[in-house]
Amino acid sequence: MRSLHASAWSPFAVPVEQQELHKDLPTIQIAKDSASVTISPLKGSKYYSLEQPTTTLNPIWLRDNCPCPLCIHPSTRQKLHASSQVPLDISVSSVQVYPEGLELTWSKGLDDVGDWEEPAKSRPGHKSLYSWDMILGSYGGTPSEHRQQTRMNHDPILWDKKRMQDKVLWLDYEEYMTTPEGLYKGLKQLQEYGLFFLRGVPTEDDQVATVAERIGHLRHTFYGRTWDVKSVPNAKNIAYTNLNLGLHMDLLYMEAPPGLQLLHSLENSVPGGTSIFMDSFKAVELLKQEYPEDFEILTKTPTTFHYRNGDHHLHYNRPTIALDRMNDTLTVNYAPPFQGPVELPSEQTKAFYRALKRFAGYIERPDLQFRHTMRPGECMVFANRRVLHARTAFDPSKGNRHLKGCYVDLDMFKDKFRTTMQAKADGEF
Repeated sequence: MRSLHASAWSPFAVPVEQQELHKDLPTIQIAKDSASVTISPLKGSKYYSLEQPTTTLNPIWLRDNCPCPLCIHPSTRQKLHASSQVPLDISVSSVQVYPEGLELTWSKGLDDVGDWEEPAKSRPGHKSLYSWDMILGSYGGTPSEHRQQTRMNHDPILWDKKRMQDKVLWLDYEEYMTTPEGLYKGLKQLQEYGLFFLRGVPTEDDQVATVAERIGHLRHTFYGRTWDVKSVPNAKNIAYTNLNLGLHMDLLYMEAPPGLQLLHSLENSVPGGTSIFMDSFKAVELLKQEYPEDFEILTKTPTTFHYRNGDHHLHYNRPTIALDRMNDTLTVNYAPPFQGPVELPSEQTKAFYRALKRFAGYIERPDLQFRHTMRPGECMVFANRRVLHARTAFDPSKGNRHLKGCYVDLDMFKDKFRTTMQAKADGEF
C-alpha cells in the first residue's frame, strides 16, 4: 500500500514543502492493486472517529460517484452515466489532496460512451474532486451511518402514556404556518414521536389542506382530496358512524398507505368522541423483548387487508411488523376493522393468532395510550405507519362532532424534513 498526501508532479511522491503545507489534511493510501483507497483523517480533526479511524473506498465506487459537471448535471443534479459504464479494472493514476477535498485522476475512461455523450468521458485522465464532507461525512462511514446522516433516519423515541403527556407538542397555527422554526419543531416531533398538535387553526372547511401543504402535496384517494369525519346514515366506513372505533391505521389495503394523516376539529359539542393514540413501535419493542417467537411470526406472516364496498374493491397482504433493513425502517400494519380473512395454511393459523393476540395486548394497555378530546380549532398531525389512532363512541343526539381530514405521503414528509433539517444546520434560521 502506498501512503501519500498529494502530487501534481508524480503519482505518489510529494515534495517536502507540499507535505508541510498539507500536514493537517488526511493521509491517502492506495492499495498496490488499486483495489482500494484508504483515507486516514488526522486525530482531533472534524472527521476523525476513534471507532472508525480510517475510511476505505473502492475505486469503482469512487469513479461512479464523481460529482463533476461531466458526471452530474449542474442544474438537474442527475447522473449522466450508468454505473455499468465504469471499467472493473479502473485504477487511480494520480492523487492530489486539497483543503477542500481529494482529487483523483483515473487510468481509464468510461465504457460504452455513446456518440451523443461528451467524448472526453471515454478517455483516460478524467479528474474527480470529492469534498471531504462527501467521502468522510455523508458517504464515508458504514452503510448504517451513511443512511442515518444522508437520509436522516434518526432513531424514533418510543413513548407510553406518561412520556407523551410530558413530551406532547402543541404548536400555534401562526408559528407553524409562517416561521421556519415552527415548521422545524413540528417536523422534528413527527420524526421522533410521530405526533403533534396545532392550536388556533381557523375553523374553515379547507384549512386542513392548508396545514398539510406546509409539509407536502396532498394524497388523493377515493375518499377525496380531503374528507369529513362525522356520523352519517348508511356509512361506508366505520369512521363515519358514532360507534367506538378501535386503534388502527388507515388505508392498509392500498399498495402504498399514506405516511401522514391530519384531522382538524371544526365542531365538537358531543359527549364522548375522545381521540386515542398509541405508539405501535413501543408495542413492537415489548413483543420482541418478551415474546421473540411471536415477534418473528408477525414479521413473516402476511395479514390480509381489504376494502370491498360499493364500487370499490381493494386488497393487499402485508406483515403486521415490516422490517426494511436496507433502509433502516420499521413500519407496522394494524387495522382490525379492515382486516380480511388471513390467507394461511391451517397448521400456521393458531400460532399467528396467538402472536397477534399478544401484540394486541400491548396495544390495548391504557398505560401505553395517550388520550385527548379534540376542541374546535385544534388539528392533530400523526405518522399513519407508526401511531395507531382510535375514537371512543359519542352521542350525536346531544351535539355535533365534525372533523376534516387529509393525507400526505411519507416521501413528502421525508423530503421536507431533510431540507428543513439541513437549513437549520446551515444556520438559515
